[in-house]
Amino acid sequence: MVEIIAVPALVAGLYALWIVGSPDLLRLTQGTSHVRAKVSRHESGSDGFVAIYRFQLREKMCEVPGPTAHVSPTPPVGSERVLSFPARRPDLARPPAPYMRSFMYLGFAAWLGFFSDLMFHWMR
Repeated sequence: MVEIIAVPALVAGLYALWIVGSPDLLRLTQGTSHVRAKVSRHESGSDGFVAIYRFQLREKMCEVPGPTAHVSPTPPVGSERVLSFPARRPDLARPPAPYMRSFMYLGFAAWLGFFSDLMFHWMR
């Protein structure tokens, strides 16, 4: 009976871990590159304003959206930030947030640990 809850929860947790962790898996296998980027503009959407970062990588000019939307256009246009990305994927460039990612992985570990124990009874 517990499997009705545990199996979908485990599948959902593993899927979410794959979606969130695939860029970090690329960083582990390809290495991480860093680049200085400027905010070129802000795009507004239903969630708010998203900063668009612009940087040059080799001969190519790249534009990537920021990770989150803000109520007001933040950071201001023209401000610089360091972005990190997997070595061969500049389209995944984002401002580094190592502590937030660590907390997310701890949350995934707690979720998967709880529901796998519920299903397999490891702690008994």
